[in-house]
Amino acid sequence: MKWLDKLRPTGEPWSLQELMAVSASSPRLLVEAIEVLGMQPVAWVVETSAEINAAVDERERRRGFPTSQTGRSKRATERAFLMLLMSMRGGGSSYLSDGLPDELRSIVRADVRHGIALEVLMNRVWTVHSVAKETLTESVRAEVSPEELIDVLAAINEAAFDFANVFVRLVAASYEEEQRAWRRRRSGEQREIVERVIAGHEPPEACDATLPVLWGGLHLCGVAWLDETGHSEYIERELADFGARAAGLLDAVGVFVHESQGLTHFWWNFDAAAPWPDAGSLEHLERPPGVRLAVGSAGRGVDGFRESYHAAEQTATLRHWPTPYDVVIADDVAHLTMLLADPDAAWRFVRRELRALAGAETRIAEIRETVRLYLSGGNSRIAVAKALHLAPNTIAYRVGQAGELLGRSVGDRPTQVLLALQLVDLVPSLLAERPERLPASHPPARTNQRQHVPVDRLPLEAVLRGAGTGAGSLVGQRAANFAP
Repeated sequence: MKWLDKLRPTGEPWSLQELMAVSASSPRLLVEAIEVLGMQPVAWVVETSAEINAAVDERERRRGFPTSQTGRSKRATERAFLMLLMSMRGGGSSYLSDGLPDELRSIVRADVRHGIALEVLMNRVWTVHSVAKETLTESVRAEVSPEELIDVLAAINEAAFDFANVFVRLVAASYEEEQRAWRRRRSGEQREIVERVIAGHEPPEACDATLPVLWGGLHLCGVAWLDETGHSEYIERELADFGARAAGLLDAVGVFVHESQGLTHFWWNFDAAAPWPDAGSLEHLERPPGVRLAVGSAGRGVDGFRESYHAAEQTATLRHWPTPYDVVIADDVAHLTMLLADPDAAWRFVRRELRALAGAETRIAEIRETVRLYLSGGNSRIAVAKALHLAPNTIAYRVGQAGELLGRSVGDRPTQVLLALQLVDLVPSLLAERPERLPASHPPARTNQRQHVPVDRLPLEAVLRGAGTGAGSLVGQRAANFAP
């Protein structure tokens, strides 16, 4: 491409000193560009890049995109234009064969840290490329003979297309990589603040930039983990998306997500005047496959945040047990997780209270479910009959059978019997004759060891995609409190 040698800046030829004084590129890139293109073609690129940058800003304004009136924008335009021409000289996208050069990666890194969206960045990349090619084409028309022009323009189009395809892919990949690194760093800073607050310290006064949370508002915490069926190459993104959709469903002002010891922690934050969040609504929100969730109790202020965090952590100990529920709410199971803290004692309690009602037969399982709903619903046969689609007399008959299996009336120790029934509903393995030590010998559900994504104030689209995945959720499968 000999026509490259004909590119010249306006006026007199530039000296190296003039070039170094005006250029937005590093001396290293300039030296390499001069070796490949020559002094004056490089001077033309430096001069023209400022004009391209102004033209791109104007196009972005007309299209409604945020403009990039920063030194980064000028540096990126000039450096990308230099590499385009160097690649044309070398053939194809040869100067991108080793990935995005540090000259441009540093600019992408700065854009990530300044919160520039990938959509905005990619729009600018394509616009700069388009304007640069138009400018180059017009300059070539003035320097190349009509006989050569068609072939030269075809060569420019082919080389520019090849370069753009590789360049755009590398910029997008670099953006995602830099974003992950930035999130990991911010995640560590956020986790340090959270751990100090959990330990009893007051939130730091100057933490808004790192952790912009309304400490005086309402808080709801959750803990997620993967069961044995869970696997996804994109689990980070899927968990971040779930946290954002949950924030929209709950009407939270923000959500923070971070990983700690193999578990993914969600923290939804609400205005102080917001209504109390309905944690149970999360049971019906679609989750990534294989993800199970423990949700704490909502709380107000710093103390409320601590309580919600601890409640979610305590509820998440159910990951050590084989439970049929995918979503568990602290308000529903807090009393049960306390009993399960001593597995042997919980097993003995179930055997002592249920006696023959702990049998494995299908008929006895039906009786257990009936009595659990009966006792939790205010002893209303009619309400339980409606819930199970049975006749009230059938409910009465099953309650009577339960008394025979217990060796006493169901009403003699209703609280203890109900607790035992709730335990075996949550952890059916407690019905075993003598289970192996639980949960010590029962391995926890597999967790994903990749770093999850901390999310700062994600857009709160309330996307509700129907029922959750897996075996169901606790409130969704239990009967509501029945009126007599």
